[in-house]
Amino acid sequence: MVLLGSLVYLLSLFILTPAAWWLKLAPLPADVRLGLVQGTLWQGQLTALRYQSLELRSIQWQLKPWSLLTGHVLVDVQAGELAESQQPYLKGRLRYGVSGLQLSDTLLRYPVAQLAPMLTLPLPIDADGQLMVDIEQYRQGEPWCQQLSGQASWQEARLEPPTGWIDLQHIFATLHCEDGELVLLTDGDNPLGLDVSARLAAGGHFTVDGTLKPDSSMPEEVHQAMQFVGAPDDEGRYRIRF
Repeated sequence: MVLLGSLVYLLSLFILTPAAWWLKLAPLPADVRLGLVQGTLWQGQLTALRYQSLELRSIQWQLKPWSLLTGHVLVDVQAGELAESQQPYLKGRLRYGVSGLQLSDTLLRYPVAQLAPMLTLPLPIDADGQLMVDIEQYRQGEPWCQQLSGQASWQEARLEPPTGWIDLQHIFATLHCEDGELVLLTDGDNPLGLDVSARLAAGGHFTVDGTLKPDSSMPEEVHQAMQFVGAPDDEGRYRIRF
């Protein structure tokens, strides 16, 4: 009876302890900033989470208690509201165990205008639209991944080079994991003829390598803007690499 009572007491303590206390024990990176934390480990919310210049707001989570029996922590997470199209949104399922972090059925939407300043581009360009990332499966590895499958798209894509705003419609890509690096691939089947491989390597080093070949249906401003990229090859493709 004493043993049973002790187990019940420890379980109750584990369940009812505020989430803010548990987060103090979490080994978060130094540049991660947390807002106000409410609720418990099982169900709670965080007003904001900021990493460098990226931010998610109104984060809610619900932990699945039965997952602890399998030696994993399984959590459903949502941040933001889907209807607020100009704000970041996240909804997905997170699993964490001895093998690291896993994601499944996870959707992220982020305004491109907030991401563009983070990229080192070969010419000054502003961007607009929504980045949509749909992750089917992700498994943590070194330096970033062991497994990754999913899609990404740039919805209502717009660029503003020195010649003015250009409407690029929509650009689609697939997500992969190669040698532990996160890889995004486009196939050139888009109005800009964007056929590139973008990689996130160890140390957060981001590279892009590929070509551009704007469709003849694109506005004249698009073709004029290619002069800032360089000279075309024999097939009319413009090399981009940074």
